[in-house]
Amino acid sequence: MKKVLIITHDFPPLGKGSVLRPLKLAKYFLRNDWEPVVLTSTPKTYYFRDESLLREADYLGIKIFRTKSSSNNLLTGRKLKDLPGESNRILKRNIVRYRKLPDEHNSWIAKAVKLGREIIESGKIEILYATGPSFTAMVAAGELKAKYKIPLVVDYQDSWLHSSSGYIPRGYHRLRNMKMEQEVIRVSDEIITTNRRIKEYLIEEYDYLKHEDINIINHGYDEEDITLARSLPLPEKPKMRFTSVGSFFDLISPACFFEALRITFEKRPDIRGKIEFCIVGGLSKENLKLIQKNNVADSIINPGYVDHIESIRYMLASDVLWFMVGKGTGDEVVSPVRLAEYFGARKPILASVPDGAAKQLLKGYEAVRISEPDEPEEIAKLIIEYYGLWEKRMMPLPDEETVRRFSVDKLAYQMVRYFEFLRDIPPEFGIRGGEKFTEDKFGKRPRPGE
Repeated sequence: MKKVLIITHDFPPLGKGSVLRPLKLAKYFLRNDWEPVVLTSTPKTYYFRDESLLREADYLGIKIFRTKSSSNNLLTGRKLKDLPGESNRILKRNIVRYRKLPDEHNSWIAKAVKLGREIIESGKIEILYATGPSFTAMVAAGELKAKYKIPLVVDYQDSWLHSSSGYIPRGYHRLRNMKMEQEVIRVSDEIITTNRRIKEYLIEEYDYLKHEDINIINHGYDEEDITLARSLPLPEKPKMRFTSVGSFFDLISPACFFEALRITFEKRPDIRGKIEFCIVGGLSKENLKLIQKNNVADSIINPGYVDHIESIRYMLASDVLWFMVGKGTGDEVVSPVRLAEYFGARKPILASVPDGAAKQLLKGYEAVRISEPDEPEEIAKLIIEYYGLWEKRMMPLPDEETVRRFSVDKLAYQMVRYFEFLRDIPPEFGIRGGEKFTEDKFGKRPRPGE
């Protein structure tokens, strides 16, 4: 079986959305006759842990190689970190990123390259596939490509320079990040992004990149996860339920929805007690205070962080799924994996989003109502509208053709087609040989045959 080395800093049991793409793609690479070998970190600790996803990887027989870390880590049962206030979390992260490039995981690069060499030299790896953030994975993959000349596919889940979760304080930091990104681009054989806006930014930043140099493979949901969740008893739902699944970090905050609930109950006091907002994920002390401030505690349920299948069960037990992206730097590139999973649940969506990638993806779904993210009055109107449709049993249905486009088995097959081409390309086409990028070589990206 052909082998692909998946290089990703984030992988289960980390309880974060970025682990789903490499895990689910690995699952379906196997079904397309590509054996995935995962090179990843040993996570010291985090706010959330999902052992079920790690068990899935083990059940599939995926080979996982982890760089060394302290003996006290998430794999050995280390205690999770307390969920901090968002302002404190961002401040601490930005202080670290002021000193470390491309991000706080930069010391992992050398460890990943060392382990990658051992993996490559011990078995035939035919494709390198790196996904980020963390973009340290792409840097490490670039170094491995330069040494071993194995075709490299880089997969952007977010924008390197324009991310809502990124922090580039000064011109020096921007130039250094650009140089690191260009070194990766120079040695890459295929560039993938999860949405069109990330692709457009790459082309705008580096004029030697053309549209045909970059392909889009969206985030996807696993239909088998949906089927499994449907086969289990769903959580009880005594009222109409709006549900949000996932963490509230960076531009994703429940503040406006709490305010919208308060406005809803002021305008329609008869609705209080008939609807509820289910938050599947951790709530910081800041958000708990917002619930009290808006006097909506009686309408909030919070099962906390749950494993992946359990989170899907909560989606399926809901009447409307709420999705939001706040306004701010990088809002136009945000299209997290949770949106694809909402599509897979096939439930009506209330989306509070600005113009950008997420709004474009939502438009084809059809069973959606869209508001501005910072307009609680507008959100309240949509809550009331959905309640009326629910009462009349006239809830909108999604476009099934659009939903199926986000099935990860189809997306993995598309990725595998790129692998097959790069593996079988005749030598005369001249895949880029992995030379290190330096400033005196800045210019047009080499094309096949040049």
